[in-house]
Amino acid sequence: MAMADPGSRFGQPEKFCDIVLKGGITSGVVYPLALVSLAETYRFSNIGGTSAGAIAAAAAAAAEYGRHTENAGFDRLAKIPDEVGPNLLSMFQPTPVLKPLFDIFVAASKAKTTTARVIAIISTAVSGYWRGALLGLLPGGVIVAIALASGGGAGFVAFGLLLALMGVIAGVIWRLLKAANTDLVANDFGLCPGIRQPYASGEGFTDWLARLIDEAAGFEKADRPLTFGDLAAPPGGRPPIQLAMMTTSLMEERPYTLPFPAEDRRFVFEKSEWDRIFPGRVMAFLAGVCEPFTPPAGETGEYYYFPDPARLPLIVGARMSLSFPFLISGVPLWRRDFTLAEEAEQDKLRRCFFSDGGLSSNFPIHFFDHLLPNSPTFAISLDEYDAKRDRGDNVWLPSSAGSGSQLPVLPFDGLGGFLMRLLMSAKDWQDNLQSTLPGYRERIAHVVLKPEQGGLNLAMSEATIRKLVNYGEQAGTTLRDKFDLDAHRWRRFLVAMARMEETLDEVAKAYEGVPGGPEAFGDFLGRYSGETASYKQDATRLAEMLKRGAELAASGTNWRAEPRIREGNIPKPPTNLRITPKP
Repeated sequence: MAMADPGSRFGQPEKFCDIVLKGGITSGVVYPLALVSLAETYRFSNIGGTSAGAIAAAAAAAAEYGRHTENAGFDRLAKIPDEVGPNLLSMFQPTPVLKPLFDIFVAASKAKTTTARVIAIISTAVSGYWRGALLGLLPGGVIVAIALASGGGAGFVAFGLLLALMGVIAGVIWRLLKAANTDLVANDFGLCPGIRQPYASGEGFTDWLARLIDEAAGFEKADRPLTFGDLAAPPGGRPPIQLAMMTTSLMEERPYTLPFPAEDRRFVFEKSEWDRIFPGRVMAFLAGVCEPFTPPAGETGEYYYFPDPARLPLIVGARMSLSFPFLISGVPLWRRDFTLAEEAEQDKLRRCFFSDGGLSSNFPIHFFDHLLPNSPTFAISLDEYDAKRDRGDNVWLPSSAGSGSQLPVLPFDGLGGFLMRLLMSAKDWQDNLQSTLPGYRERIAHVVLKPEQGGLNLAMSEATIRKLVNYGEQAGTTLRDKFDLDAHRWRRFLVAMARMEETLDEVAKAYEGVPGGPEAFGDFLGRYSGETASYKQDATRLAEMLKRGAELAASGTNWRAEPRIREGNIPKPPTNLRITPKP
């Protein structure tokens, strides 16, 4: 493996940063040159993303790993726009049985007007499901033929033509319903599995991404894919690289952060299911390093434990985060359900369906957050275009991090818009509020995209893709050249001090209690010996815990002294500190 010139533009980064990337399907073409621009000055320590952002995050982690390898690293990332521009649509390859449904979707997205969209949908549906249309046409066609042959008159011909038209419509609708209710379900609720399909000459997007990751890391000639374990120990004694991605378990109705903790051995995968969504090279590696699992209830199939972080390929994490509903097949895992009453039922494997990480957190800006940061966590947000807010800036960084930032008022139209807004509000409210906080918003570069740019526009022209790529380069350059770390750290210090003052005050109040009220927490600890059936502590540890708890309460009392920090010139809005499970 040849080493790159240490004097290259990526050879000696002066600073460290983290990066979080938002989901957005094809909008992810924004990210490669943004990362390349930042990499000239910064070394990436922690990298995270969701959906399309997870693709870019995996590529960035691989490039950081291969930063000093010739023809790898960020030099490899810089070539992505030239690959994706002419090939984006061809990478999305539906299974043969679902290709007509995919073609309908693409035809509709290409149409510029409502009338053109209706015509495109109808014509593509009829041509795609021509067998169903022909079958529906037959009864009416037979009547027309008989009427013409026997001289049955214009009435019979008209009746036959009407019946033929209704038959074509019924035949196509029947086939569409079958595709949606049977074919799509069988393909795990996605048109495209991700790997190359029999009719295609080029790579599927999972094939391409797996190759990109390995080439960026300098692994293209290795006998295995790049893993999270490799990132933990980069060559040359360089600092470890942390990569995190979001995915969503629909059966459990909860998000997960990938990779799973090493001690989490709940999940297993069935090899034949994963053979349909991952390249053969990846599957050969997994079958060789993952521990086989024998189902207690005797289910048929070849099962393996889900790989721990040391053995988990980056492509698996990215693919689990990318499973956009209806477009990209979900990723199935299996586990036992010990909440069931009967032991026989507990032994049975239950299928857990993992879908797009954006369903839970499409902009996981909370990744890598620290109360007092020593390096910035940059983020790139993909925003919707609004003509009333258009100032001619497709890329912008907040010019002020002062208090009082508001979220935009975004109207919607019709029942469909209402239902979509319900979904978006439920899943994105935490990310949206977090993005308005001082100490957060000044490190988020915003890229504004018009309706025909990014998102589900799989058939974007090469010129449009190039425009988005340039937006990304501008976003990276803006963060690199205009971000003020000292000002950012000062704001974070103010927010942290105000938050800690209030939290310590709450601890002191709990210890002191209220006269005539419930038992004070300090009194509770004073009478409680630690004798309990669960979480019992040894005497030394218990004594130290009680001592530190009292010290914490005393700190809260001392922090009440004037002047109150949180009553000063502190960034707004106020914040909460709460204990929540790690997803």
